[in-house]
Amino acid sequence: MENSNWNETLSQLNKDIRKENKSLRNRLLSISYDHQFLESQVREQFKDYALIPNERCGIWYCDPKTYGQTSYFKSTDGHTSQWDFSTRRLNFHLFPTLQEKGGIIIVDSTRRGKKIPDSLSKTIPIWCAVVNFIMLESAGIEFETEDILFVPPVTVSANEYHSISLKLPALVEKMKTLGALDGKKLYNSLNGRILRPIWVYPGSSILQNSVDPFTGESINSEWKVPENEKIIPLILCTVSYQAQDGMDKRNGFTYVQGAADDHELWSEGLTPQMFWEHYAYLTNPKHGIDELENYIKELVLTKAMAQTSLKETIDDIIKPIEHITERLSLGRIMENSTINKGVYQELSNEYKVLIILSDNVKVETDPNNPNTLIKIYNLQSGSKKSSKDLRIKLPEIYDTIHCTISESSNVLVCCNTGADISIGVLLSVLCKDYTQDWKFEPKGEPLITKTVIRKHFSQLITHLNGRNINVSRATLNSVNSFLM
Repeated sequence: MENSNWNETLSQLNKDIRKENKSLRNRLLSISYDHQFLESQVREQFKDYALIPNERCGIWYCDPKTYGQTSYFKSTDGHTSQWDFSTRRLNFHLFPTLQEKGGIIIVDSTRRGKKIPDSLSKTIPIWCAVVNFIMLESAGIEFETEDILFVPPVTVSANEYHSISLKLPALVEKMKTLGALDGKKLYNSLNGRILRPIWVYPGSSILQNSVDPFTGESINSEWKVPENEKIIPLILCTVSYQAQDGMDKRNGFTYVQGAADDHELWSEGLTPQMFWEHYAYLTNPKHGIDELENYIKELVLTKAMAQTSLKETIDDIIKPIEHITERLSLGRIMENSTINKGVYQELSNEYKVLIILSDNVKVETDPNNPNTLIKIYNLQSGSKKSSKDLRIKLPEIYDTIHCTISESSNVLVCCNTGADISIGVLLSVLCKDYTQDWKFEPKGEPLITKTVIRKHFSQLITHLNGRNINVSRATLNSVNSFLM
């Protein structure tokens, strides 16, 4: 009995130690440590390339002032035997940046046990290979798999490479059915250069020449593409270094590998934006755990109070607004907003109907002017339940939008992200009421297939060039259920 109690006590002590090691303070200091590696070694060596944090983890490591776009490549698309090219996350908004800058740096991290996350070691290489395949084929150029598919040999075995290469033709066909990528046009815009992933991480050989071996200081030796190579590099940067058991105590704090991962579990309401706005305080090692937690509580409370205050203009509440067609627009509505009389009047001058998909937006009532403009549906992007409930609400939402645009009036559709449920609603309307080139031609009950849905979806992503659309699988399932 005593041994049993002792084992339970020891087990609890180990849990408490692990929890303390991965405390909020240690995580924030670890993120800062990894950020310094990114700035001092990676960006110094690839100065001309655009910085692209990979959502969601990568945005914690990059100062918002240093980038204008993000990417969304999921590790699950690169997991062993699941290798895939996602038609929900096309990331085609990166093409103009690749053309303009001649290369990009995509930033991500990984937790213990790995040197490179699957998002960087396989998901992006597969994406590059599919794009390369379509470009070269459309240009009439013969090639072998090894000419277009590149993986880091340090983490991907020859057997796995072979298995991915066997699946590649099917992934290319999957992409072709969308009709979303003009291979010849892209090939010409990139001057006949293919996409070539290159991996960097703490200790990687490509970075060794940029560090003085005696002092450890950075040497300003900028990396250039060899003249005989027709490539556009995608520098795939793993900012966290591989530590024993995912932790290391050599830096004056307990380093946590991949510290930003699953931030909902540790951040206590802190967001990447808030982290960078208060970076100096939050990464000061002199501040203890209690100080930091109290400071963050104040930040979160202040932000919540600011969001609930009345806003004076449309721009205070809905931004950005993107015109999808002549009659359809998309917006992101701020959390906990209240639409006052002035904003209501502004909106009614532009739109006949405003569809709001949110569970925390209110409209200021006016007895003399009943609300005929705004229709609020208690659906929240990022909530799996809301995405599932969308299929129940879609018939009513669609009928409202259909009747409005049939009268040549304007509709604005908003959700709390402007990237999930609102996209699902617009996709439904486009599939039912518009041709493939988005001419308004309602057909009553048109024949809608998954291919039709995918084509409209990929066109929507392309149209919203530069915005990272993140439609959940549950939202798309609701759209498919409504349309088919």
